[in-house]
Amino acid sequence: MDIESVIGNYKLFLDKVFDHLRAVGFDIAEFAELDHIAYRTESDEAYAAMKTKLLDFCAASDEVFFAGRLILVGRLKKPLDYSGLKIEGIELLAPKENNKFKDGLEHAEFVTKLPLPEFLEKHKNIDFKLDAYAREINPELIVKFSDCAAKFHAQSLLEVRGIK
Repeated sequence: MDIESVIGNYKLFLDKVFDHLRAVGFDIAEFAELDHIAYRTESDEAYAAMKTKLLDFCAASDEVFFAGRLILVGRLKKPLDYSGLKIEGIELLAPKENNKFKDGLEHAEFVTKLPLPEFLEKHKNIDFKLDAYAREINPELIVKFSDCAAKFHAQSLLEVRGIK
């Protein structure tokens, strides 16, 4: 079994993310890395089942209760390849209360080359969601599109969570 049989066609998902990013004015060269992609579940039962499957593909992982739900972050044994980019991480999100999401890939997270305040200033024309920008640990900027999202950090989630 390969990871695509578990999470779906991640390349088509990333095609969509990158199309949206280019359309609003991001230059892909601004990103130091695409550190992980995230899969959201619609129920706790789906989360538990997906966790069991995904752990087979992870060399190391960490699960925490954050923002009212479980979140698993794993370092993949074999990084995903997307147009020459190596994606080393996967994030699995249990549903929040009043969840409206279906099971599937939901967002991609990027490490920016610029510090976040400079990145934000450079893209002040973008409608970022700033809910987690002031967060003390791993602040982020979020851009939501109709069918996916992109998040931007100064440090990879794998580093922040100490997953080697």
